[in-house]
Amino acid sequence: MNGLLDGFNLILFIVLIILATMQVLFRYVLQYPLPWTEELARFTLVWVTFLGAASVTRRKLHLAVDFFVTKLPARASRAISFFFYILILIFLGIALWGAIIMMGESVPLFAGSLPWLSMMYLYLGAVIGLSLMLVYVFIHFCREFRDFRNGGLSRSGG
Repeated sequence: MNGLLDGFNLILFIVLIILATMQVLFRYVLQYPLPWTEELARFTLVWVTFLGAASVTRRKLHLAVDFFVTKLPARASRAISFFFYILILIFLGIALWGAIIMMGESVPLFAGSLPWLSMMYLYLGAVIGLSLMLVYVFIHFCREFRDFRNGGLSRSGG
């Protein structure tokens, strides 16, 4: 699953680069703009952003400022880590809920230059990415909680 996510995201990123290059080439070099490239690039950017965020979440590579947390005793550091996991889960849940609502409401709307492309697919990338992030954060939280209950107090980041 992880390789599939990364591979799909890489393909989407390459498509995004091709679309952006086509947009510039056709608009400024050939003087024949292709309006659909901008909309398709926007859709692709949303998908790359959210699937990329899910991939980074899986690896626990999001930026974190933990200067003060690392200065605390192990138990306090772990408690703060758990608290932040709960906040992240709440945030992702609310964002996912909003994305699902937006996806549902945008089903009858279509892209201006691509009348066959429902705007629902723009939000589908966010729904998939946020769902994956929610699952990955929950897995990380459960692992750290299990390690804590088994007596481990090592800080594995968060």
